[in-house]
Amino acid sequence: MLTRLDVVNEMLATLGELPMNSLEEGHPLAPTAIRTLSIANSRIQSMKWWFNRELTDLLPDLDGHIYLPNDTLQVDPQDQGQKYVQRGRRLYKPYEPTLEAKFKFDRKVRCWLLREVPFDDCPPSIQYLVSYAAQLDFMKAYEADAQKYQQVARDYMESLKVANAEHTRAQGVNMLARRPIFNSRTTIGAVGMEADYWPHP
Repeated sequence: MLTRLDVVNEMLATLGELPMNSLEEGHPLAPTAIRTLSIANSRIQSMKWWFNRELTDLLPDLDGHIYLPNDTLQVDPQDQGQKYVQRGRRLYKPYEPTLEAKFKFDRKVRCWLLREVPFDDCPPSIQYLVSYAAQLDFMKAYEADAQKYQQVARDYMESLKVANAEHTRAQGVNMLARRPIFNSRTTIGAVGMEADYWPHP
């Protein structure tokens, strides 16, 4: 398992800088490296993986507004007939005629949430993918050595293959618990794959 310090030190190493013993050491490049890592973590997780997508019941508050968790990257209502989207931190109805109605809900909404998992809690394959993505961004910002950049780019592509393979395996296991697959494996790849887990929670 990687730590944020491990990744930051890898980023510094691409520029020939010595490693830090902690993120609080005060290295002049550390704030940029930490910010680059955070952005890369969000970007990679926005690709929608097996580990950061979950089914959640969202409840309106006393004003009828539904607020999304702070770590929400994307929201998809389970019922595809509900055309709700994310607007800031709230759930939003783009097809309602008035602004008040667009934010007003009178019942819970069951949604698939794509959530940003803290780097330290990500699976190792995703940590390596994020690490290489962050290193590439960092190297571009500081015009690092082209040969080093190409090597990290190759490492990124290899880690992407590994992460995709793990995602495929995880999806294959999860499919067995879905209603269409439970009834018939021939529905793999169909729209019905977005159905509830079976049995229903």
